[in-house]
Amino acid sequence: MHICLATQDHLAATEALYRDVAEEMRGTDHDIWWEFGAYPTSEGLKTAIQEKNLFVAQEFDGRATSCRDCFRGDSAASVIGAFVLDSRQPEDYVLAPWRVEASLARVAVLHLLAVSPRARARGVARSLLQFAADQARKRKAWTLRLDVFDNNEPAIACYESFGFVDVGSFDIDVGGGLRHASHLMELDLRDERRGYPPLG
Repeated sequence: MHICLATQDHLAATEALYRDVAEEMRGTDHDIWWEFGAYPTSEGLKTAIQEKNLFVAQEFDGRATSCRDCFRGDSAASVIGAFVLDSRQPEDYVLAPWRVEASLARVAVLHLLAVSPRARARGVARSLLQFAADQARKRKAWTLRLDVFDNNEPAIACYESFGFVDVGSFDIDVGGGLRHASHLMELDLRDERRGYPPLG
């Protein structure tokens, strides 16, 4: 598995990933209301690529060894995970009692973390979270924040096991005039116990 910044070459495979995840979760106890084209959207993913905020995890067929080799036609790669990392905090984030007091420039936000149904239980989510935390620190963030539906217990457990702190459940705007109870969670990137050097 290899994780890297997405390019336009990854777009079709990343769209397919989000469609697969949305279809798999639709109507289940853990339904997160994703409907590709409404959320997430192709335009949103294109913007994230242009802004260098979309990251993908790829699995190669054995001939490719890096992003440089994938999607060239002589080797096959599939996108098995993805996330968006930026500094855009939804308006309802002001409701949370965040533990890390940080200026907007010191906040990173994780969106659209997804793992292909065929790649579950293989540590892909944890690898994506580690990569996101490392990237956020490279961007000088002190804290990494996210929101997750309150019914998505597997995701909540995954985030907590990684070190995210649940700061509470709030009724937040999820788009399209809809609201849903969601947990707001935070990872303190200044925590030296995680093996990080002190932030300046």
